[in-house]
Amino acid sequence: MSNASSDALERLGRAAANLRFEHLSGEALQRSKQRLLDTLACLVAGYNDGISSDIRAYVRAQGGQGQATLLPTAEKTTAHLAGFAHAAYIFGLELSDAAPRGTVHPGCEIVSATLAIAERDGLGGRAILPALVSGYEIEIRFGRAVHPAAFYKGWSTIGLFGAIGPAVSTAHLLGVDASHMENAIALALTLAPAATGRANQPGTVKWLLGGHACATGMLAADMAARGTTGTRAIDAWLRIITEEAHPERLTDGIAADGSFTQFELLSGIVTKYYAAPGPLAAPVEAMFSLVEQHDIRADDVQEIHADCTRRTAIFDKPHPSDELEARGSLPYCLAVALCTRNPALLLGPGYRGDMLNDPAIRAAAAKVRVTANEEYEQQYPARSLAKIAVALRDGRTYSLEVDRSEIGRYLTPTDADIEQKFRLIAAPVLGERKTSRVVELAFDMEHVSDIGELMKCLQPE
Repeated sequence: MSNASSDALERLGRAAANLRFEHLSGEALQRSKQRLLDTLACLVAGYNDGISSDIRAYVRAQGGQGQATLLPTAEKTTAHLAGFAHAAYIFGLELSDAAPRGTVHPGCEIVSATLAIAERDGLGGRAILPALVSGYEIEIRFGRAVHPAAFYKGWSTIGLFGAIGPAVSTAHLLGVDASHMENAIALALTLAPAATGRANQPGTVKWLLGGHACATGMLAADMAARGTTGTRAIDAWLRIITEEAHPERLTDGIAADGSFTQFELLSGIVTKYYAAPGPLAAPVEAMFSLVEQHDIRADDVQEIHADCTRRTAIFDKPHPSDELEARGSLPYCLAVALCTRNPALLLGPGYRGDMLNDPAIRAAAAKVRVTANEEYEQQYPARSLAKIAVALRDGRTYSLEVDRSEIGRYLTPTDADIEQKFRLIAAPVLGERKTSRVVELAFDMEHVSDIGELMKCLQPE
């Protein structure tokens, strides 16, 4: 055990355990509410997608105490099973938030765990918001410590780090002290390395990754609160994951006394507006802009060249065989943008049914050529660049370079941006009245003393 790794764990434990509502700046408070509402949008989107019905069947078969609501119905289950189910609904959609600085997806598991524990224990918004922030802060820092090497080595980063956020948030809601928080983090590290990037390949296992991470984190927190201890050799753990570790990043923005001097929550959490891996956003935005600006028609296109980061170029399969592959296919997403001109389709409907085999979309996807631009890669995550060039049959070529980081709604969304996404997804499911009430409760969360009404409003009419 190195003193450096032990000191880092102590500082992380102090910072997470001691964060209070009063310590949140106005901007941190705003961002935490946005993360809550955005993740609720993804939760509603997942009610009847992927393997959600199988997840519900599994949860019902377990029995147990009725502690928390299993959405979308009013039935009750244990807090751990509710957290597992809700995180599972979300993750396979490729719609929940991401932190590019650490290549992690915190909202999926953290919000699911936090709401389940808060409902079980009768806690309100002033407990929920700092617990949520503490989970984001610690999980992202671990992601940063192996960024970007772990991603390219083939790890699924939610399998690596997805248990850390819910472990921290759950432990925070349990009111543990710093030493027990350290063990919650340590246990999550020990239990978490669970999946490689192969879990993103065809099949439905991906939906389980978010649920597994959430449930593992909640287990780590509960056992830490009961006195179970975990590894303190963080440096050694990181170097098992990858040879290119940066343990000094673990405590960036955390003072020696454990106070946060900088919040990762304010350093760039990406809100997704397409249900696809985050790196695909820039080229898809470029395609929609080109189509609109130049009135480009699919039949007039000779070739589409997508020049992008290496992490984007790996999603280059033109003809997906199922919904999961479609979400992770840049050629397919560009073809949908070109042929339909409808961004809303890439929130979910465009990856299903007849669209997967639509001849026009398949023909357009076959015209896409994807290349990796090393200069773009070197600038990530400070910039997320892509360039789309569309060559027409008549000899004309139109091109556009887009930096996702310069589009405000991604990294610095307004409350209106988040609300619009939520309403677009939730209104058809919950109805206008409940949708509006969820928005009100989320943005006034610090004054919500009990989340029972929120859980009822998340149930369809």
